[in-house]
Amino acid sequence: MIRKLIPFLLVASLTACANTGAPRSSSAPASSSSSASSSSSDAGTGSSSGLSSASGYGGGKTCDAAALQSQIGQKATPSVMEDLRTRSGSSTARMLRPGQLVTMEYNATRLNLIVDDKDVMTAIRCG
Repeated sequence: MIRKLIPFLLVASLTACANTGAPRSSSAPASSSSSASSSSSDAGTGSSSGLSSASGYGGGKTCDAAALQSQIGQKATPSVMEDLRTRSGSSTARMLRPGQLVTMEYNATRLNLIVDDKDVMTAIRCG
């Protein structure tokens, strides 16, 4: 009896996991539901470094890392990261070390400092 229930419970639990998030209207067109899913995926992201402004995701701010590329090769410290975050216009920042597990979602308001084993910046990107 229990063996017959296991597949049903597995499918039910996977369905429940897949349906978490913002409710979707079944009468909405497909194009608006895809835009709703992309905006809801950005809303749940946060900063791994804990550095963020009081406004959360910046209310429409975007990150611009083009002017920061001259900083590559310098040592990354929390104060340097905060300065670069402010200069880029981003609302959050994180330092990514080699082998570190990170979320792969795109966040246009986040600055990513990619560093080597000695915390020297090798790349500066938004996302």
